[in-house]
Amino acid sequence: MKYIFLAGLLWGTIGIFVKSLATLGASPALTSLMRMFFAFVVMFSLTLPKHGRRIILHDPKTLTLCILLGLVSNGIFNLCYTTSIRQNGMAIASILLYTAPLFTAIASRIAFHEHFTPLKVCALLVNILGCVLTVTGGKLDSGSINLLGLAAGLGSGFCYGMAAIFGRAAGERTDPLIMSVYSYLSAVVFLLIFTRPDITPMVSNVKIAGVGFLYGLIPTALAYLVYYIGLGRVADTSRVPVIASIEPVSAVLIGMLVYGEEIGTANFIGVAVVLISIIIMARAK
Repeated sequence: MKYIFLAGLLWGTIGIFVKSLATLGASPALTSLMRMFFAFVVMFSLTLPKHGRRIILHDPKTLTLCILLGLVSNGIFNLCYTTSIRQNGMAIASILLYTAPLFTAIASRIAFHEHFTPLKVCALLVNILGCVLTVTGGKLDSGSINLLGLAAGLGSGFCYGMAAIFGRAAGERTDPLIMSVYSYLSAVVFLLIFTRPDITPMVSNVKIAGVGFLYGLIPTALAYLVYYIGLGRVADTSRVPVIASIEPVSAVLIGMLVYGEEIGTANFIGVAVVLISIIIMARAK
C-alpha cells in the first residue's frame, strides 16, 4: 500500500502546477492537454529503450484495457470534473468526486469478486466524510444543485474510481510502463478532439512549456507509475482509493504551507478523519 500512498502524496502537488499555469495564462483545456501530452512523452522515452518492439501491444484485450484507462480515467474524467466545478462550484464538485471509493468497491465486487466487510464499509463511509471536510471545511458554496453538474460530478467520481479497476486489469496483462504509454496517448487524442485547445502558448512560451512538462512529470507520469506498480501488489482493489485519499490531505497542507491559505478547524478535522479511514482500511481484511 505504500506505493498507493506515495502516489496520493504526489497527486496532492497538482494545485501547484495548475495555479502556476493559470498565472502564466494557460487555459484549462491547454493545462489538461499538457499534463497528458508531457506524461506521454516521458513514459514513451522511458519505455522504448527498455522494451523496444515489445511496446507494441498485439493482444486486443490488453490494448482495450489500456485505452479505456486513459479514455475514462484521464480524458472523460477531466471533462466531467471541469463541468461539475463550473456548474455547481468547487465544494459540491469535490463531494461528488469523492464518491469514487464507492464506485471502486462496487466494481471490485463485480470484476474481482472482492467481499464487503463491516470494517471496509466503515472505512469507505468515514473516508468520504473526511475528504468532504478536508476539501470544503464544511462549507458549501452553492445554494442549489444544477442537474448537469450533478451528473458530471458523479461521472467524475465514477471515472476516478475506475482507474483502480482498469489499472489492475491491464497491469495483470502488461508492464506498467507500456500501460501508461497507451493510456496517456488515448487521453491526448481524446482531449485534442473534444476540447480543441489552442496550443500556441505551449509552443511559443518557454515558461508555460517548462511548467507543463513538470506537471506531466511529477503528479502525472511519476505518480501514476507508482500507482500502477502499487495496484500490481494489491489483492483488494476496493482499498486503493481510500489509501490514495491522502491526496486532498497533501493538497490542503501544501496550500497552507506554500500559498498561506487559511485552513479552518473543520479542514483539520477532515484531515484527521481521512487518516483514520486509511488506518481502518489498512487493517481491513
